[in-house]
Formats: sequence, C-alpha cells, structure tokens
Amino acid sequence: MTLQQWEYCLLTCTPMSGLDEEGVRLAYQVYGPDAVQDFEILVGERSPMVGIGRLLNELGQAGWELVSYDTSTNRGVFKRPLGVHG
Repeated sequence: MTLQQWEYCLLTCTPMSGLDEEGVRLAYQVYGPDAVQDFEILVGERSPMVGIGRLLNELGQAGWELVSYDTSTNRGVFKRPLGVHG
C-alpha cells in the first residue's frame, strides 16, 4: 500500500496599506519535502479581505485544499497531494 504524501502551504496576510498606493501585499509560503518557497503578491484592492478572498480562490484552483484558517490573524494552512501543480 502506498501512503499519500502531502505538501503544505502557509498563508499569511501582510496588509501594507499606505505603503502601496495600488493595494495590499499578501505573503505566503509553500512547504515542500525539500524546500520552503516564499511568495508575495500585490493585490490591486484596498481591502485586505478582498485580496485574501481572491488569493484563497487562486490557491484552490491550483489544487490546494484549505485545512485551517484563523480569521483573527488572517493565517491559513493548505495541503495538496505531493506532485500536483496547478
């Protein structure tokens, strides 16, 4: 029997309003079996919640499944089967 292996993604919202006129910066990390990758995107919205919603949908389309989300810190944990790339 083959055991399912997972890779994980940690999402952290970093609201930087006031520093960027165009919107909000969101940072997240992908934890794989061999490395950690850091990503940062600029969402062209003034509201962090609009940006978070957009990023959650993008992660879902890339095969990530939401495991846990903390609305007080805007941090989330996602997983997807190892080897799935969206």
